Amino acid sequence: MGPTFGRGAMTNGWIDIKNTDMMLIMGGNPAENHPCGFKWAIEAKRVRNAKMIVVDPRFTRTASVADLFCQIRAGADIAFLGGIIHYAIENNRIAKQYLVNYTNAAFVVKDGFKLPEDGLYSGFDAATQVYDKSTWNYEEGGDLSGKPVSASKAATAAKPAAGANGKPAPPPHLPENVAYDLTLQHPRCVFQLLRQQYSRYTPEMVERITGVPKDQFLKAADLFTSVRKDGDMKKAATIIYAVGWTQHTSGTQTIRTAAMIQLLLGNVGRAGGGVNALRGHSNIQGATDMAGIFEILPGYLKVPTPADTDFKSYLGRITPKPSKPHVWDSWNYWSNTPKFAVSFLKAMYGDAAKKQNDWAFHYLPKVDRNYSWAYIWDDMYRGTVKGLFAFGMNGVAIGPDSQKNIDALKKA
Repeated sequence: MGPTFGRGAMTNGWIDIKNTDMMLIMGGNPAENHPCGFKWAIEAKRVRNAKMIVVDPRFTRTASVADLFCQIRAGADIAFLGGIIHYAIENNRIAKQYLVNYTNAAFVVKDGFKLPEDGLYSGFDAATQVYDKSTWNYEEGGDLSGKPVSASKAATAAKPAAGANGKPAPPPHLPENVAYDLTLQHPRCVFQLLRQQYSRYTPEMVERITGVPKDQFLKAADLFTSVRKDGDMKKAATIIYAVGWTQHTSGTQTIRTAAMIQLLLGNVGRAGGGVNALRGHSNIQGATDMAGIFEILPGYLKVPTPADTDFKSYLGRITPKPSKPHVWDSWNYWSNTPKFAVSFLKAMYGDAAKKQNDWAFHYLPKVDRNYSWAYIWDDMYRGTVKGLFAFGMNGVAIGPDSQKNIDALKKA
């Protein structure tokens, strides 16, 4: 959610669900676990005749009021969602003008990029287990719409660029004038690469991996993407999920796939649309919104690192650059990051924050490594963390690797 939309929270909100025409509920059981909020889904069904698709390994109370229930193998969600992407593209159930105007679908990726036919994208360094993302950058050249292009060359294994102190190079900056194809036909535009990547997610593959019969999957894919049938943009669909997705080892990829579906269908930024995450324990949303996690400051600003020697270098690293040469050609809300950062520093340090001293930026601690949830347990497993205070949560049950967490606690 964060890398796709800029923040890791539900895009629309509970009450807005009453405005939807279509619901896909996976990885959650809101009828039981979010009963107060679920009334808005019921109102959408009652008032707008909205359709509800529930995909779950169990037949739940949510499934009992669904228009269509698909019983899936636990952990096979990505295959089901990938099948929807394949179905939407091949049946022209996409929002083409939305894709061109509001996403990077038309941007042309530079020659040499390789899709993961062998399990790895281009730029992977086996020694460091890190990707060199410069191989994923966009080509320069501006508008290539309708211009003839040569076939993409086969990518060679790219050697990662060197970073400071032998560390991987930082993500590359966007080129000054990104190449794009408004017809979405360039073989290396993001849309065509996406199409190629998901071409394997056929109904037969979905059935084999998920256990959902082919005919039932096709019924679900047809129903959900029907909001874009014949190019209709009047209707909106929402995807609703909870911690049944996030607690999988592949949770990040599952949520990213759902986000791509909603962008393909033009359902983001619209009433009744979006990707709506339902939090399930330990006030996850509050922890992120209130900067309780290690990598963000209040307002979703990134934490400084030792490489950020001054305020200018910090802003240069965290402020997204526009993807086109004229700032108003690319909607970039986070171009306001410098204003947000100054406001935060003034709120923190009051009169001590002045322009002459970089708004007291040097008072902020610098984070030298990853201190996220998974890494804390890794450190405990290695014996470097000696104890843990757990409040209102079960660290063994909510993480992606319960057995490793149990073993880690034995060493604490």
